[in-house]
Amino acid sequence: MEETIPLDDLALFLAVAEAGNMTRVADRRGLPKSTVSRTVRRLEERMGVRLFERSTRHLRLTDEGAHLVEQTRPLVERLHETLAHTQSRGETPAGLLRIAAPYEFGLLRLGEVVTALLAQHAALEIDIDLSSRAPDPRAEHFDIVFRMHTGELPDSDQVARRVYAMPRGLYAAPELLARAGGTPASLAELAALPCLNSPEEPVWRLRDAEGVLHEFQPVSRLRAPNVGIRLQGVVAGLGVGLLSSNYCREALEAGQIVPILTDLTPEPALMYALLPSRRLMPPKVRVFLEALDARLALPPGPLPAAHRPGRRHGN
Repeated sequence: MEETIPLDDLALFLAVAEAGNMTRVADRRGLPKSTVSRTVRRLEERMGVRLFERSTRHLRLTDEGAHLVEQTRPLVERLHETLAHTQSRGETPAGLLRIAAPYEFGLLRLGEVVTALLAQHAALEIDIDLSSRAPDPRAEHFDIVFRMHTGELPDSDQVARRVYAMPRGLYAAPELLARAGGTPASLAELAALPCLNSPEEPVWRLRDAEGVLHEFQPVSRLRAPNVGIRLQGVVAGLGVGLLSSNYCREALEAGQIVPILTDLTPEPALMYALLPSRRLMPPKVRVFLEALDARLALPPGPLPAAHRPGRRHGN
């Protein structure tokens, strides 16, 4: 009788193929590296082929390994989805929900959803990772990865659901404008001012009242993916920032910053929910996304005091 290949062995092989590194997979799954290595070798012995070309620092799939990935990944993902759906006890959200999201989006939008769902569903657990990195939900076993992107998400095999469009504007501190001799009236005049931007958005795309697209390349003294850092720099008068209108509204209301070039509208930042699969959606994921949709229909709550840019005193 032919020996069967355990599903867990195939799933671990796919994770190693995705990461290109056994140590990384072992760390993510809380396994000894030796266990991962033995699993891959056992699979190779059963298949009768080498699946990886090994070096001291990297693994590269052989042609046979790449073929096995192509043929088995959809089947393994489908079976895992079916098992997870069965284990989720019908329509009751239960088990561990793993979420990754940009820091500011989590701070402004996810906190109330997380706490409300945990209070409502006793069998639900949530792990949430707030950072600027954007993990692959399939490789790191996240149920939902929120990713911000300007414009439509590039075509890929990712399962993406657009959940939110964040309006943005150009803002500066009054003291910066005073030092510059006034508020810029055009992009040409803006080019004379220092700016603060995200390294992920080196060019600002703005539309005028007629819908014509203008591209502007800021000269940046500070580049940071974290909008909180950029907001602090704008408040401090270090440069002009392209900021989420919701995130900076308290600084705006306090007079710490003012809008500029309001006849130009920056392209909104779009938030996507990346999911590991397009087929079955476990109740814990569905309920979370439904609760988030309802929360996004409301104005964002106030920022926690510790995350508000401090008032500047003096001149």
